[in-house]
Amino acid sequence: MGIFKTIMSLFNLLIQHPLSILRFGLSILMGKRVLAELDFIIQIQDNRYYELSSTWFLSILPNGLFNFDYNYITYKYVILCSAILAAIGILGRVNLLILSFFSFFILGVSEGVGIFDHHLSLPTQVLLVLALIPGSMQLSIDCLIIKIYNHFKNKKTISFTNNSKWGFNLILGLVALTYFTAGISKIRYGGINWLDGSTLGFYLKERTDLQKKGDVQLIIGSKSISEEKKWKDKFGFIAHTYANYQTSNSLLKISNYVANNKILLILLSIGSVLFELLAFIVFINSKYRNIYLFSAIAFHLSIGALMGISFRQYRLICLCLIDWNLILNYLKNKSAQIKFFRLNSFLKT
Repeated sequence: MGIFKTIMSLFNLLIQHPLSILRFGLSILMGKRVLAELDFIIQIQDNRYYELSSTWFLSILPNGLFNFDYNYITYKYVILCSAILAAIGILGRVNLLILSFFSFFILGVSEGVGIFDHHLSLPTQVLLVLALIPGSMQLSIDCLIIKIYNHFKNKKTISFTNNSKWGFNLILGLVALTYFTAGISKIRYGGINWLDGSTLGFYLKERTDLQKKGDVQLIIGSKSISEEKKWKDKFGFIAHTYANYQTSNSLLKISNYVANNKILLILLSIGSVLFELLAFIVFINSKYRNIYLFSAIAFHLSIGALMGISFRQYRLICLCLIDWNLILNYLKNKSAQIKFFRLNSFLKT
């Protein structure tokens, strides 16, 4: 019973303060991931700077920041402290800005090495938005201190509750734009050929992480590929080490079954593109928003099951953007209808 009450209390907080819950969870998840990326970078020889795929953000930073051997300990503790303080809300907005800066910075350097970890792009942008919009600090130490101060000073507490809708919609817009552009990218670079399932099958079958240096992503090309088949680049892209990281034998059997079923691959490929291109239906109304966000969570859970790539940050963002009030009201109405039906049937008998 105590566990149930705890769950319901957390659920109520999610309903009333979704942006604060998102701030807490995302700060922890992103802090942990950025620290892992920093540890990866420090292991690379001559890790001062990379131009393989330098982001625009890295190009505006001073060269001294890229001396990771010298700055490693400082960076590590700044990232750790900013993640914890942003989560609990002590100088929350400042620490969210610091954490988002290091997310753009460290993940940008990883991209320069060749680790195109696209599933961290949305969470990094959401961190930055949370630092700037109203509603994200309602559950925080900062807010508690302000309330106590205003209480003793007999000052009226300023509430941003009624002004947080635009910030919520801004994050929702980022989610929709991320999925939509992913779908556009598939059509733009793969065309109709992307829908034949071969690309998805390649991802599911790829197991280069089992090789000696499979933890480093390599882009592999072939000179023997004809020009007309170099559909995206001039290198003749044939493989890379963005592998299937699933280690469960039972789930790998399912993954292999899907990878070898042509019809299923085609259906999943078409379904994924349609799902991504329909992203902006989240703005039609709360019903369509909930359907889409639940579908997104299921989408990422299936990727996690088949490929071992969790997309935890995406799932958390989608979870916090669901209109839970609509679901609760629907369940209450259904419950009332069932009770009325039973009572009516009882009276008739």
